[in-house]
Formats: sequence, C-alpha cells, structure tokens
Amino acid sequence: MNRREFLEASVTGAGALLGAALLGPAVPGCGGAPPRPVGPPPPPPVDAFLAKGARVMWIAAHPDDESWCGTLLARASIHYGNPLSMLVLTRGDGGECCLKEGCKPDLATVRGQEMRAVAARYRAALQHERFWSAPLPVESFPKRHKIFDLWRRQRDPVEVVARAVRKFRPDLVLTFDPDVGATGHPEHQLASRVATAGIRLAARADLRLDALRPHHVARTYYVVNRIWLYRLIGRADPGHVSERFDATLPCTRTMSCLRFMTEATRLHRTQDNDMSMVRNFRSLFSRVNLRWIDPYQVTKEPSEPA
Repeated sequence: MNRREFLEASVTGAGALLGAALLGPAVPGCGGAPPRPVGPPPPPPVDAFLAKGARVMWIAAHPDDESWCGTLLARASIHYGNPLSMLVLTRGDGGECCLKEGCKPDLATVRGQEMRAVAARYRAALQHERFWSAPLPVESFPKRHKIFDLWRRQRDPVEVVARAVRKFRPDLVLTFDPDVGATGHPEHQLASRVATAGIRLAARADLRLDALRPHHVARTYYVVNRIWLYRLIGRADPGHVSERFDATLPCTRTMSCLRFMTEATRLHRTQDNDMSMVRNFRSLFSRVNLRWIDPYQVTKEPSEPA
C-alpha cells in the first residue's frame, strides 16, 4: 500500500473526528501520553551530531521516499551545510504517472529527472540505481525476499551499498524500518535490509572493493513511522523510538525544515497524488521518529523470508 492509501485509510478508519484533528497541530498519541523512547542513542542527540558537521547518507528504494525524513536531511545539508548523499535503489517505474501529458519517453526516465532535481534542491550527491521496481497494483507485489532474488540477478545490491558507503564515508546513515518500512511496501523493507547489510560489508577489512578503504558508520537510524493515526489502526512501524527530531526547526532564515521538505515534494510531479497528501497533512510530519540501531550487531538479512 502506498503513502496516499495509508493516509486515506487512516483518515477514513479514524472517523470524522480524527480527520478534523488534522486541521490542528499534530499530536503524538491518542488518548494518552506518547510512548517513552527506549534505549537512547549515544550522545549527543542527532541535531547536535549534525551541528558537528556529520556526513549524512539516505538509503531508500524509490524517488520521493526522502519525504519521510527530508526535514532532517535538509537540516543537515541546508542549515548546517554538511555533505549529504542519497542512494536510491530503483527508478520507481512500477508506480503511477500523474502528468496529464504522460511520462515520455517512460516513467523511469521522468522519475530519474525528478530525483535529480530533488537532490539538487537538497544540495545532495545522488547515486540512482536501476533495480527492478514492482508494478502496481499493490496486491500483486512479490514478497521482499522474492524481490531481493530479482535484484541479485541484476547486480548485488548489498555490494552496491558497500561501495557507496566506502566512497562517501558517512558518519550517519538513515533508512527505513526493515519489517514494515513505513507503509508496508516490500521494497522499503528490502532497501533497509540491503542498507544495513551493505554497511556491515563496507566495514570489513578483509574485503577488497577496488581501491575503496573500509569504513565504519558511526550512527545508523531507522526512520520509524509512528504517526498516531497509523498507530490507531495498527499500521505503524513496530518497536520503540530512540529519539524524535523536531522538523519545525529552521532550515533557512525564512523557512522551517518542514516547509522545505513539503515544498520539495512539488518536484515529484509524476507522484503528485501522493505528494499532495504529504503537503495537505504536513502536520503529521512535524516530528521524525528515529530508532538508533547498531548494524554491526543487529542483523536483518535481505534474504529472510517475509
């Protein structure tokens, strides 16, 4: 199920009262206090870590996935001026085309152009791969381990990540939750698992990848969907939250990171059905929930059956 379907289902399932609540500020829970974060990451908090000049990498499946944590990415690159890299594993050509004139010569080409424009807006380096993207409808999507088999027939995606990590040498990596992947999309889940497997591979001193030196990533976070409406209907990412990033912090002198992210979604014109939902319900993205993990100890294999 895609982001728009989840938001629509959330509003429908929660009823008119909850839908009206979207017009006001986002609240962290319904009928009680938010869950207390468990297992805080090493000090300092993520924003303080960014303030020290951290090199940041985002690893995801599709163009437009960056909207889930674009506020934090903008804080790193636009506000602090830190190096930022985006590794996007597919062209998203299994998705829809919302352009009245159509997507010519094909959706993959147009979405690639859009992703380059987005990366430029974020002042990010972009590595955009061409792994297979499951075509709609959602009900036809293969399980993530089946998609992994398809990806490996093209190239080894874990090695692609390892090379990217060794080349960019990030201090901080962000990716999706490996079990639900924010929306239940199997390619989100797989991208997360490929990301952490690649991080482990990049650190191996016994592995030669051209002339690229091994690299150990200091911090890895899952971006966790704990939006209260999703939680209410049982479709949120499971598990604890280590830290919450305030997306209303300034990005530029005149723009918050939240506004920067929502304005950047306009560049994904082919996905405007989804992206307009992000803009309309932007208050739901006023916090980025993060779970710090140690990818060298916690393993979620890409080949694990879903």
